[in-house]
Amino acid sequence: MQNSVNVTTYSPQERLLAQLEAIPASQMPINGSDWFPPVDIVEEAEEYLFKMDLPEVTPDNLQVAVEADELVISGERANPWQRERKVLRVERPHGYFVRRFALPADAEPRDINTLFAESVLEIRVRKTGAHSRPPVIIPAPPKLKLRLVS
Repeated sequence: MQNSVNVTTYSPQERLLAQLEAIPASQMPINGSDWFPPVDIVEEAEEYLFKMDLPEVTPDNLQVAVEADELVISGERANPWQRERKVLRVERPHGYFVRRFALPADAEPRDINTLFAESVLEIRVRKTGAHSRPPVIIPAPPKLKLRLVS
């Protein structure tokens, strides 16, 4: 008796669709973003900590804002490849990004400190009534500005 093997061939469109379906929803760009930088959000006793990996993003291309009750982080990572080069594969994302996070009810949107060092953005949002000790001021890079929008 012969062993039979079923072979299925897929069109390029079917292979592309399968690859797209394999991308976790948390990695899919939204809100007009070209890419989706990862973030950790941690609740601490007196504040909320947001940490975002932003390799090759410069402070000039980064904005942190509070709009209504949302923390909005946006920016851009330039395409590192010149057009005259023959690029064989590009897997690292580049372009515009925006991330929006609803602030908890006990967050104080006017008491936010930022630090951008070694490609990691840290944003600390104090909790209301959490001023039992003086806040630690983390200096922001010179061109990283906080914008409050009502």
